[in-house]
Amino acid sequence: MAEHTGHYYSENTALKDIALLDPALFNKGISLYEVLRVQDSCCLFLEDHLQRLQESVHLSGFSYTVDLSRFRGLLGNLIYKNSLHQGNIKLVLHFTAPDSPALYAYFIPHAYPVPTMYAEGVDTALFRASRSNPNVKRLVPEIREKINHILLTKNLYEVLLVKNNSITEGSRSNVFFIQGEKVITPPGDQVLKGIPRNKVIALCNKLNYKLFEKSVFTTQLREMDAVFLTGTSPKILGIRKIGSLVFSVANPIMNSLAEAYDALITAYIQIHSTGS
Repeated sequence: MAEHTGHYYSENTALKDIALLDPALFNKGISLYEVLRVQDSCCLFLEDHLQRLQESVHLSGFSYTVDLSRFRGLLGNLIYKNSLHQGNIKLVLHFTAPDSPALYAYFIPHAYPVPTMYAEGVDTALFRASRSNPNVKRLVPEIREKINHILLTKNLYEVLLVKNNSITEGSRSNVFFIQGEKVITPPGDQVLKGIPRNKVIALCNKLNYKLFEKSVFTTQLREMDAVFLTGTSPKILGIRKIGSLVFSVANPIMNSLAEAYDALITAYIQIHSTGS
């Protein structure tokens, strides 16, 4: 499957024919990235994504400054020229020198969950791996290839990463557990703090749910009533299975958070309705 879609991509400030983009170039140097969801021509939670990209830059030892107005204009132009009002955009800072990265932005294939997946939940499995620096969103092609192979051959939606028998996060998502009235998610210093994860934490506080950031070990999975993923594409998506363990997706706390998250997206689009 192609790694990009649309007719044009952005390289620094120039729009170019998508056929000229070779993603293999990101295998050299260091590539920091964000994936943004475009809905109704609006890049959802753009400010949060750019703030996290800036944090990745600093944690990687670079001094590049992410400029909100520049990125907003670049992404708005990319959306307009491609005439794609829904989808995902990958934004990549490609460092081959310390402080002068090349900036790429392009639409990528997306697979949003269908209604039956929200209604019935999705299947996952455990995978023993961890990020070397959890708070940096960095491309590691060899790990991604291994995980993609597992997802395809076992017909899974996602794998949950395990380090020292502690479940940390999904390979491209964050994970939350519900135990009675408690909502639990792994500590922020152990995971990539996804934008949807941050929004769900804020919603838990707003809705007065008891939120705990603490480790959940594989031996504790049977104690959980429900488990769900958060991510740019899935938003809030219930898990039906982790390996052979089965979980309910008819959980009132999870469903309440999903409704509140959708309302948050609607409000954001209304505020930014003139563009991304």
